[in-house]
Amino acid sequence: MPLPPEAPPRRAGVPPTSLAEIGRVFLKLGLIGFGGPLAHIALIENEAVEKRPWLQKPDFLQGLALSQALPGPASTQLVIYIGFRLRRYLGGIVSGCAFILPAFVMMLILTWLYFRFGTIPVVQHLFNGITPVVLAVILSSGYRLGKSVAPDKTLLATVAASAALVALVSINIILLFVLAGIFGILAYGPGRKHRPAAGMCLAVAPLGVLLQLAWFFLKVGALIYGGGLVIVPFIEKEVVNTLGWMTPKEFLDGLALGQMTPGPVVITATFIGYKVASWWGALIATVSIFLPSFVFIFIGAAYLEKIEHSPYVQAFLKPVNAAAVGAILGSFFTLSAKSLLQPFPLGLFSIGLFAVALLALHRYKISFIKVALAGALLGWLGSTV
Repeated sequence: MPLPPEAPPRRAGVPPTSLAEIGRVFLKLGLIGFGGPLAHIALIENEAVEKRPWLQKPDFLQGLALSQALPGPASTQLVIYIGFRLRRYLGGIVSGCAFILPAFVMMLILTWLYFRFGTIPVVQHLFNGITPVVLAVILSSGYRLGKSVAPDKTLLATVAASAALVALVSINIILLFVLAGIFGILAYGPGRKHRPAAGMCLAVAPLGVLLQLAWFFLKVGALIYGGGLVIVPFIEKEVVNTLGWMTPKEFLDGLALGQMTPGPVVITATFIGYKVASWWGALIATVSIFLPSFVFIFIGAAYLEKIEHSPYVQAFLKPVNAAAVGAILGSFFTLSAKSLLQPFPLGLFSIGLFAVALLALHRYKISFIKVALAGALLGWLGSTV
């Protein structure tokens, strides 16, 4: 199939868009893009379709479908797609980098502050209040996603089995997704009747460590389908349990900082990279986790319809989505066992704060930043009692 046309359908009389304007618009969106992927997509649509005649509605929806059908953060890939449609490869590079840059800079600053001052007791008390909030976000996200991807008993059972495998036997996440996909082809494929049922620099950071960082985050960016908190189980298992790069508490603290920045949750890679190999580690981890998104969009745009409508692809992805939700829930159980079950009185405080945070986030839809700040304040107040 040929590559997408050099000049995609546009409204009549619209001159070509400059790279500077593409960069400016998506840099602004990267600065204000709080609220997760759904909020990002709404902001992107407003800028690219409503405010500017960059894409017509069908073109935007086509790009959104492609972004959601591929591994990686959907909102970032949608940004790359729009830049690609406007100015081909250079446009995609400019739009993607501009969108990612603000979150990377903010995360790098927050990470430096965390590892510079995180051992100070008052800072530790603040994060004692934030950790239960992060766990509440993970559980709420898993429940919400489960309702959408598991409409029947078969897929619901896939969610439960996946959660158990992750929590109890620490199954490899990629293996879990492959097994779920094979099951999906057998159960849902064509001809099947569905039966519901810290402180290094490049000069001293070992090259092997930097290569290990790059390879790990390339795998994450290339293989984790669904984006968002779906990456949490895979990263947590590897960086905490297998590689030993950080403790469970540090991992949850990194997730909390990632939630406080605009942009996708995968920006947590910056935090992990900094912990392993300082500034260069942060840069290499961030580039590595986003690089597959650029490659997938540049290659996949030409094959959108084939990818989107293949019955085998759809059959494969149905239980993979369910397994991803199960993995999120399984990760929640392993992390909460290590973070909430603390000696009295910290354990009781953490469990109570987790319950309140879950109610605030899931029932009353209060933003994560507000709940996290309240948790940090309660953590500090609790330390003074």
